[in-house]
Amino acid sequence: MFRISILVLLFFINSSLAEDIEITNWFNEESKEFLEIMNNANVEKHQNYEKYKNFVETNFALKSIAFGLLNEKVIKKNDKETLLRYEDTFKAYLTKTIYNLANTSTSGEIILKDIDVKDGVYIINSDISDKTSSVSLYWKVAKIKDSYKILDIIVENTSYFVTKKSEFTKILRKNRGSLDILIKELEKI
Repeated sequence: MFRISILVLLFFINSSLAEDIEITNWFNEESKEFLEIMNNANVEKHQNYEKYKNFVETNFALKSIAFGLLNEKVIKKNDKETLLRYEDTFKAYLTKTIYNLANTSTSGEIILKDIDVKDGVYIINSDISDKTSSVSLYWKVAKIKDSYKILDIIVENTSYFVTKKSEFTKILRKNRGSLDILIKELEKI
């Protein structure tokens, strides 16, 4: 019985260690790719935008984020076509937001500090720095269908998800829950 307990314990330790290595490798590869896109000033802007778009589609839990930002009543009130339009518009909005925030004139690096797991969500603590300053970044990441997806990014204690939920709620309240108006607002970006 003691041997079985030790074997089970070793299995869980090895499994946890393998998962830690896997998420660390994913983060290092994806953050390196993001920085390469961000720092690639030699590429025409529209080509860089396509790279950001691909990065966002590959690495973000787009549907979860998009619908997590809406009130359940708004989702139930709209038809599939409008919800699909919202989802596509949100994907473009997120891509444009990241694209506009990235400063292509800096040469920075993202440094992984540590990884914590809470309720199946990885909290990745990192810093992004250019040789003069650094900013604290936390990434909330979940494993979805055998790949890691970003659920939220927290920059200097400000959550993208919480900020956008507040903004979207304000637009929806002001316009009686009209998803069409929210879509039009997002398209302006």
